[in-house]
Amino acid sequence: MEKNKLKYFEQKLINEKNEIIDTIDSVKESVRLNSSGSEGGEISMVDNHPADNATEMTDKQRSIALMDNEKNILRMIDDSLEKIKNDKYGLCEICGKKIDEERLNMIPYTSTCIECENSKVSRGEFRPPEEDVLSYPFGRSFRDNFDENEYYGEDAWQDVDSFNKRKGNERNYDDDKIATR
Repeated sequence: MEKNKLKYFEQKLINEKNEIIDTIDSVKESVRLNSSGSEGGEISMVDNHPADNATEMTDKQRSIALMDNEKNILRMIDDSLEKIKNDKYGLCEICGKKIDEERLNMIPYTSTCIECENSKVSRGEFRPPEEDVLSYPFGRSFRDNFDENEYYGEDAWQDVDSFNKRKGNERNYDDDKIATR
């Protein structure tokens, strides 16, 4: 990457870093002002409705989550500034190709090109990463998104559930029979 573009992105990263540090400081100040000890800003929590306490706790948790997110972005910015010093800025960490300037303008601390980023996240299936390492029966047994004709956990559940139905019971209805009435 050209020197003037590197200087531009370095300045952009430094500006963003300063903004994030200001955000973290203001969130810390906000959390500090709104709390005294482990309870809220109240002298006594006895006369408060439990929903008020829950709202205050939710606000604290949201602030902490925001602060954690900002700290993660700050780490990525520091990594990007280090890459600028080592002449590795703008290269994808996965494939090694150049990252588009348009992408770097939008997210100057990105470390992957758009193709590698899209391949990291499967667009058709949003499942928790824990499911990749969980073994049977917790792993794939109830996922019915396969185009294979095999017997999975959901099929087993449907077979077992069919024995729970009693003939003549009003609670066991069939959608097709209701539609024809």
